[in-house]
Amino acid sequence: MNETTRTLTFVGIAVVALIAAFVTDRASQPVELTGYEKVGEEFYPDFTDPTQARALRVVSYDEDSATLKVFNVDYKNGAWRIPSHHDYPADAEDELAETATSLVGVVRGALESRRKSDHERFGVIDPLDESNTNLQGRGQRLTLSKEGGAPLVDFIIGKQVPEQPNEYYVRKVDEDSVYRTKLNVDLSSDFSDWIEPDLLKVDRDRLVEIIVNKYSIDEKNRRLVDEELSTLKRKNSSSPWELEGLNTETEKLNTADVNQMINTLVDLKIQGIRPKPAAIAAELKKSGQLQLKNALDFVDLQSKGFIVAQTASGGQQLVSNEGEVIVVTNQGVVYSLYFGEIFTGSTLDIEVGNGSKEKSDKAPAKDAEKADSKEKKAGNKTEEVVEKPGKSEENDAMKTSRYLFVTVTFDPSFIGDPPQKPTKPEKPAETKEKTDGDKPADAKAADKKDEKADEKKPDPEAEYAAAMKKYESALKTYEKQLKEYDGKVIKGQERVQELNQRFADWYYVISANSFEKLRMSRKALVEPADKPEEGAAQPGAGNPALGIPGLNLPGMKAPAQPGGKPASPKPAPSTKPAPAKSDSESKPAPAKTEAKPKPAAEKASPKQPESEKKSTDSKPPEKAAGSE
Repeated sequence: MNETTRTLTFVGIAVVALIAAFVTDRASQPVELTGYEKVGEEFYPDFTDPTQARALRVVSYDEDSATLKVFNVDYKNGAWRIPSHHDYPADAEDELAETATSLVGVVRGALESRRKSDHERFGVIDPLDESNTNLQGRGQRLTLSKEGGAPLVDFIIGKQVPEQPNEYYVRKVDEDSVYRTKLNVDLSSDFSDWIEPDLLKVDRDRLVEIIVNKYSIDEKNRRLVDEELSTLKRKNSSSPWELEGLNTETEKLNTADVNQMINTLVDLKIQGIRPKPAAIAAELKKSGQLQLKNALDFVDLQSKGFIVAQTASGGQQLVSNEGEVIVVTNQGVVYSLYFGEIFTGSTLDIEVGNGSKEKSDKAPAKDAEKADSKEKKAGNKTEEVVEKPGKSEENDAMKTSRYLFVTVTFDPSFIGDPPQKPTKPEKPAETKEKTDGDKPADAKAADKKDEKADEKKPDPEAEYAAAMKKYESALKTYEKQLKEYDGKVIKGQERVQELNQRFADWYYVISANSFEKLRMSRKALVEPADKPEEGAAQPGAGNPALGIPGLNLPGMKAPAQPGGKPASPKPAPSTKPAPAKSDSESKPAPAKTEAKPKPAAEKASPKQPESEKKSTDSKPPEKAAGSE
């Protein structure tokens, strides 16, 4: 090896050593971490005004059933509505405002990870990310948008931080970094959480009448079958409920089931909704009455178990597959609840409907019993649970529900009778003045006599004045009562109009369990009356005066006689001699003899000798009667 080659070799070795030293030095330096510089900053610093929010979307994913649920609330035409549920009005305006306010100034907490591979562990995979095949670890996506659709905030909210209330793993949709973040926001995507779930909004203390009209429809022959009417009434909130036609000797009201029915009415929840045809809704809002104007409306009604029948007067009457319940309040508000078709479906099917997946169990009258038997096999629960939920919406838990059609009318007779105006008293006729000039003396004397008699008679003018005073007082009372009555009428009519505006657009869906508790048979509303136990002592037992053998206790009084006087032992004859009387005086008067007829045994006895008769008649009449 020559000198040049040797030199180049040493130079090469030196270069390699220098490179190795440089690489080793760089590798030993600490790694510069990114993402930490944003800790403590706001996710969306430009979002400062919550009133800008005009749309809210919550997307959630159910890992058990592998189903995606998208829930939207939009501000349309001056009101919040739910587009995913037929634009049903969202009544939770306060909740929407609180949600928007709570998302202003949300700050990034501690940085947990910068790697996308950690998203599953923290539960922050975007539920709308179709490119990610993971079925676990998907979070909730919460998007708040302003008018026009531009997002104000767009979060993926994952699992809750262990043992840290209101603290979650959160990331922005366009970032991989995951932070701990404090959130105080309701993330529910349940339909019932964003609406007023109380269907009737009725106060139990106002209920005065409930009519259960239990029938079914023979659709083939278009007639009602198995009709049964049960009417419950009470005078006011403190009065007990009474069932018309109750045989009090053998039956009594089943108060437990009646209370269960009332509790269900007061707490009746909306499970789902379907829009009614526009023509039907418009007529219901206008008049509160159902009027069909085309065949399509009829088909829509019938598909949900409601039929319009002709009345005797040529009008239209709504009837339903499984009867109706009429509920009346002391405000004159009359609710009519018509129970339609029964069907089974998933939660989404029940809430909003899902076309062919919504399976109706048609078979009026008897299919409800079949559904009941299925529910009883499942432990009296009103939902069938699929044994092994899979990765399809078809395998979501199936529940049994029923359509409900609600109308409201006003009946003033239930707010009480209108007050009656008092009658004004008539003014007495004026008395004519009489002159004594040409009257004879006897006429003048007669007039003076009449004047003295008139002085003793009531004064018509004074009586009229007193009657007018009483009338004026009664008139003021009447005017006050009339004002109160008219106020009740106006308030009741306004309430009915308000409810018709709410109910007119929608068919409602209620649980099958609620239906069963409302449409009770008369047999369920009554129970056998309490009977005394055999061998138990009867009231008054042991009193000889009642003719019942037993112990005659000292001091026990005999029962009262029909005249109201207690029976008493016959008084002993008086030893005091009676004053002597003549034969004519001693004989009792015929009228007294008729008033006190003698016993039959006495009438049959032979006639007494005159001497004995005188001896008997000489006694005082009351003593003689007592000795008999």
